[in-house]
Amino acid sequence: MSLLAVAASATLLARMASLNADLHTFTATMHAHAVMRSFPFLSADLAGTYYYKAPDKNKVTFDSGVPLIARQFDKLYAHVESPSQWERLYNVTTLSDDGRSTHFKLVPRKTGNITSIDATADDKSATVTSMRWNYENGGYAEMTNHYGRVGGYLVVQSQTGHVEEPGYVADVSSTIDGYKLNTPLADSVFETP
Repeated sequence: MSLLAVAASATLLARMASLNADLHTFTATMHAHAVMRSFPFLSADLAGTYYYKAPDKNKVTFDSGVPLIARQFDKLYAHVESPSQWERLYNVTTLSDDGRSTHFKLVPRKTGNITSIDATADDKSATVTSMRWNYENGGYAEMTNHYGRVGGYLVVQSQTGHVEEPGYVADVSSTIDGYKLNTPLADSVFETP
């Protein structure tokens, strides 16, 4: 990459990291429709709460729907890190920039189930439009985000996703609304039971 491209990538990462800098917490209602494309071939409508606390805490708790499906998607949302944390958690490489979108490869600094993440950012809005988590077992999960403004902040309002892992394949589409912004949120919410 040219020095100009490297500088543009660094500027975009800084803009992504500072997006919604004054948004410290939120809760929101998530409605998801999940379809298992492998046995047991279930489909389910899930409803739950999405929790976020800066800088790096995310959790979705589904309180209705099929528990088997809900558990799989609970795990996925636990791995959606804010771009403000990327350079701390990953070795970040810019793969390409076409002037509209920039494609990044994130390789975890610690060895684990995730081998790499492919992330795409919108150059104009500095939002993460899609992510694909590549797993050690050969599987992957991918998610595409669609944004809107709530209380002056750019937040995800809908998503589509696909998961392929040994033993299951699934698609999900979700909407996120009912945002409550910058309300007190205890760290205990993010503890695993």
